[in-house]
Amino acid sequence: MRKACSMAQGIRFVLLGAVRAYRGDVEIPVGPPQQQAILATLLLRHGHAVSMATLVEALWGQRPPARAVTTVRTYVWQLRRLLETDLTRPLIIVSVGDGYQMKVPQTALDTWHAESLLRTATRARAAGDREKAVGLLDQALQLWRGDPLVGVPGPFAQRHRARLEELRNAIQEEQFDLALAGGQHNMIIPSLFELTASHPLHEGPHRLLMRALYAAGRKADALAVFSDFRSRLVTEQGIDPGADLLALQRRILESDPTLLEGDPPPDRRTGRRSGAACPALPRGDEPPETGHGPTLACREGDGPAVPVPAQLPPDLPDFTGRVFDVAQLYDLLSAPRGGAAVSVAINGMGGLGKTALAFHVAHRIRDAYPDGQLVVNLHGNDDVPAEPAAVLAGFLVALGVPADRVPDTLDERRKLFRSVLSERRVLLVLDNARDTAHVQDLLPGPGDCGVIVTSRRSLFGAPLTYQFGLKAFSPGEALDLLGAVIGQSRLTAEWAQAQKLVKACAYLPLAVRIVAARLAARPLWSIATLSARLRETESRIAELHVGDIDVSAVFEMSHRQLTAEQARVFGLLAMARMPETGVPAAAAMLGLEEAATEELLESLVDAAMMESPRPGRYRYQDLLGIFARQRAQDAEAGDDALRRLLMFLSATACNAFGHMVPGDTLAQVLGPLPTNGLRFPDVHAAQAWSTEEMGNIAALALCVADRHTPRRTELLRLAVDLLIAVSPFHRSVRGGHLLTAVRALLRRAEQVGDPRTTGRAQQLLSTLALQAGSPAEAERHATAATAAARQAHDTVILRQALNDLGLAVQYAHRYDEAVTYYDEAIALARELGHRSGEANTTVNAALARLRSGRADEAVSACATALTLLRGLADHAGEAYALYVLGLAMHEQQRYDEALARYTECLEICRAFDARDREAYTLYQLAETLRAVGRTEEAAEHAARAVDLCSGIGSVRDHARALMVLGRVRSGLGQTASARHHLKHAWTLLAGLGLPEAAEAKELFEALLPETTP
Repeated sequence: MRKACSMAQGIRFVLLGAVRAYRGDVEIPVGPPQQQAILATLLLRHGHAVSMATLVEALWGQRPPARAVTTVRTYVWQLRRLLETDLTRPLIIVSVGDGYQMKVPQTALDTWHAESLLRTATRARAAGDREKAVGLLDQALQLWRGDPLVGVPGPFAQRHRARLEELRNAIQEEQFDLALAGGQHNMIIPSLFELTASHPLHEGPHRLLMRALYAAGRKADALAVFSDFRSRLVTEQGIDPGADLLALQRRILESDPTLLEGDPPPDRRTGRRSGAACPALPRGDEPPETGHGPTLACREGDGPAVPVPAQLPPDLPDFTGRVFDVAQLYDLLSAPRGGAAVSVAINGMGGLGKTALAFHVAHRIRDAYPDGQLVVNLHGNDDVPAEPAAVLAGFLVALGVPADRVPDTLDERRKLFRSVLSERRVLLVLDNARDTAHVQDLLPGPGDCGVIVTSRRSLFGAPLTYQFGLKAFSPGEALDLLGAVIGQSRLTAEWAQAQKLVKACAYLPLAVRIVAARLAARPLWSIATLSARLRETESRIAELHVGDIDVSAVFEMSHRQLTAEQARVFGLLAMARMPETGVPAAAAMLGLEEAATEELLESLVDAAMMESPRPGRYRYQDLLGIFARQRAQDAEAGDDALRRLLMFLSATACNAFGHMVPGDTLAQVLGPLPTNGLRFPDVHAAQAWSTEEMGNIAALALCVADRHTPRRTELLRLAVDLLIAVSPFHRSVRGGHLLTAVRALLRRAEQVGDPRTTGRAQQLLSTLALQAGSPAEAERHATAATAAARQAHDTVILRQALNDLGLAVQYAHRYDEAVTYYDEAIALARELGHRSGEANTTVNAALARLRSGRADEAVSACATALTLLRGLADHAGEAYALYVLGLAMHEQQRYDEALARYTECLEICRAFDARDREAYTLYQLAETLRAVGRTEEAAEHAARAVDLCSGIGSVRDHARALMVLGRVRSGLGQTASARHHLKHAWTLLAGLGLPEAAEAKELFEALLPETTP
């Protein structure tokens, strides 16, 4: 711990502004925004271990991506590279359980200094040292370098931004309070007006402003501040000001002379609204007395006055969610205009609630537009949309222009419309626009008007202040809407089923409202009943209707507007069921050039039929994906597209495989491929591609397993070959994607009677079982794989299955049997010219010989294999051979040489992110260090091995690492800790049915305290 503290002593972090880190005066780069979010979470949870689940939620909330854990670990690794001096012994970001803890002193954080300065200033003021308190508060405010955590994404950062903003407000209020006590009321009045404008529903700033105005002799202004604030609070929140503010108003009315002496500060902030879920939203300032048209627009002559247009429909009584969206739109539409109209567009796919949001915001902001609100449904998704000329005619009449004075042409109507609005503050809601051209003529000219446009398409080229891309609800928002319709008690009673229900609705507001309405109309139905009806993915959309409201019909309106080629692409890409796709893979599937493919995909994004989470990547909203597959009924075209995609991905995976396992004859397994696929400059690029695509590939394999077309056997073979090609990367991805996909392919291959696919799937399952530390399961799959491979004359797979079978029985200490399997596998490798396979199986056989007491033979075999592996540049194989060679040298008591081999192995593992091999090399290194008496070092390496094994999910290696750690702790005299680790190891190994369980039990029982008879 002392090492960690001294190392972290010179590091400091800035969170009150853009996130920055410094070592001394030298800035340390902190990486991209998401990496900054991880850093900020660890720092702001100072003194606490932060679990992986908390880190994932901090960054992505309730909807993390498939590779969230891998991404977090990558960011932590990058941060360690930047902050640690020795990556093998992290002292600043340490692993705790499945998460991490930041080991830096509190004084390294500017947030701590700000809070500390405020506390110290408060104490100084209480002690009567006003001058010191003022100086401390000035220092605290100077720590802010902008908005806290600026640019850092995620809900955790959002929460702490609000908290740190409240901290700044508290410091400012304390500062103003001191200024009032010192008679500086005139100096602070302008700043207090600014503060109250920034926080229109906070009582603290308004109280201070009232006191400052009263002290300056402006009693009427002070009371006006109270009146405005009270009106705003009642209108917006339906509540009266707090007791403190009411008491202050009464004292001002009574001209209380003690107010001029300055109030004591203890409860000055109690009036602030607390616990609100969102920033409070004021209704807007009172309209100025001049500068706008009259309240009634009068026609010429003695005709009746024309009322101010108020065309907004009623707001939804159960409008739910969109808190921050409402706040952002409010801020935009209530901001100073500077003579230019403010126009915002809300766009996104059908069913997101764009119209509901637009009208809700319009109701909140309407008082800022005293000259009326104009509303039109442009029917942009109908076959016959509204004509702009007709819309303008209706607007002009509503604004007081006599019908017989409305011009005939669109151009003249547009000019008159803009002229009429030039001296008015009118809010326009243009709902359901088709495209930019549809609204171009309906936008006002210069002036103080506001416009809200809704459209499914992005309105490129329109003179808009802001385009607001609406997304689906968060899970919490979806549940809030469900509860608002069916009742909170009913929601709470079936909370778990309600979560499943809104997830099946893909959190689409329209879909949630439909199921809520169905449940509300059927009070005897349970939520579980409706949730079960939505369980089947492909028939889900048929259930999402109530009355004349139908999700499918909403989607169909957008689908009808697609061109024939857009519709083909929209349906065909969905057939692969991949979570997302890149341009190269999509181009391969569609049989198009990449440039043409990207243009089509971008056009679908513009039409809100697909999403683009980042450049070059595309995906469907869940329900739209189902809808798209239902529109793609041509099975033959679908098979052709899937075949092209599988070929492309297989070729790319082969290129990646070549970097991971040089010298492997994988191309012989897959046969000739008609495409070259993507190529990679090095193994790191290959790993990055596999990490990004593993979830997509697994989903594609599941899709193939579900197909019932005549060409299913061909597609099954292509799919299993693709999974073989990506299997070496599976451990670095650390997810269950591959396992689920392989099992699905195996079931279908057995159903159709294809021994080739069956053998390959069984071989993959044996490999995955070995990686998971389940040798009995691996033996079962490997035995089945050898039988199927012999039947199909699939020699390449037979060789690999025999290798896996040898590993499985070796774990059971059946060493001679293992050598028999290895020898046959080596002979087949030589027959195939598979030099890398020959070398790696030779190392496996060497390990079996070592375990059976033949260390000399193992050393010789490893030396031979190392020469071959280095010649092939097979880094993974080289690391494995070094590991086994270290084991053999340990057995020969050549401890220094063993340590050298382990160190070489670790360097390769860390260079190529082979975390599993790094883990078991670490605990063997610890064992050798223990043997030479370097027990403290052994303890560090063993503990690190336990952390790594826990993170990668290898139960067997986790247990073996615990055994080593238990031995080391025992050697250090830490008996209780040793017993704990050894008991845990014994439990894990017994659960796996491995012989090592007896050894762990014996070690544990040897440390039990003796009992006296």
